[in-house]
Amino acid sequence: MNLILIKILISTAIVALLAEISTRINPVLGGIFSGLPLGVGLSVYFISYQQGIPFLVRGIPWGISALSSSILFCFFYLVTGRYFQPKNNLISIATSSLMGFISFFVSGYLIYKLGFNLLLATMIFFIIFFMNIFILKKIKINQIIKKKNKNSITKLLIRGLMAGTIISILTEIASIAGSRWAGILSSFPSTLFALLVLLHFEEQKNLYPSVIYGFSFSVSTLLVFYISCWYLLPKLGLNLGFVAIYFISISYLFLLNKNKNIFIKEIYHYN
Repeated sequence: MNLILIKILISTAIVALLAEISTRINPVLGGIFSGLPLGVGLSVYFISYQQGIPFLVRGIPWGISALSSSILFCFFYLVTGRYFQPKNNLISIATSSLMGFISFFVSGYLIYKLGFNLLLATMIFFIIFFMNIFILKKIKINQIIKKKNKNSITKLLIRGLMAGTIISILTEIASIAGSRWAGILSSFPSTLFALLVLLHFEEQKNLYPSVIYGFSFSVSTLLVFYISCWYLLPKLGLNLGFVAIYFISISYLFLLNKNKNIFIKEIYHYN
């Protein structure tokens, strides 16, 4: 129970921060920061804490491969929300979420059935990563509409509860499903999904597409995170290893973020 509460509290803080960045500063920037190992980091940490580092490390090649599933999740969420627009916004959210979940778990199941090493998993990730960017370049995003009103405590709690619940469920399933599924499920974009749903609900189609576009670029940070986990956790242990891994991941994202204006204006022709 204490672990569940910790997951929910941390998730609340993370999603609240990302929502503020997305609504008050720039949704693309919110998507870029979503590439940090936030929900993924929580999942990996608690799986390692509960099952041990060797258990987690064995599943990392499948976790890297399943980052492709996370990309597909976001892509199908975006495409469904863009081309299926019922009058009821809740139906749009439910349909987009359903298609995202189907794409993640179908591709995740195929990944589960295959054998991977670190190199092959990384190659698969890059193929899907660059294909996704190429396709998204062809899709025109909506102009950003910034939100001026403050978020209520209730909304922040709902966001965190959603992300924390997803992370708790996935980590518990991963604990009993073996290292392959542990790696695959750890890559599910839990905090990003909570952010997408809340932005979709509050701003309809105005903000969440830009968040997805930002994430499609920064998801490479999660590759750096997984490779760092594979190498450093067995050497440094869980807590010290995570400090070093987050330093590496944040440094990598900082270098990407230095070019965020080029990314926004030239890659996606953002308005």
